[in-house]
Amino acid sequence: MTAEQQKTERRKAEQDEATTATVRDALAAAGLSPSEDEVAGLVAGYPDWKARIEALYAIPETRYASPAVRFDASPTFADWADSSEDPTLG
Repeated sequence: MTAEQQKTERRKAEQDEATTATVRDALAAAGLSPSEDEVAGLVAGYPDWKARIEALYAIPETRYASPAVRFDASPTFADWADSSEDPTLG
């Protein structure tokens, strides 16, 4: 194994350790205690999940924009019975 390959392997091992620590910290913060197999699955999927989350913010113009389909649950009342403001109604 060349020195460059050793560096690459070491870097990958460090990244794996950091990813495992991040996943375990997130699980602990959420109060979850999954099995080791479940943790291994979460660790394996974390880089892809992280990349997808970062892609959401990749376009600066969309960072603060609302999605196109947005539902506002606060009701508004239109007083249709009041014709005093519409000169055509009376």
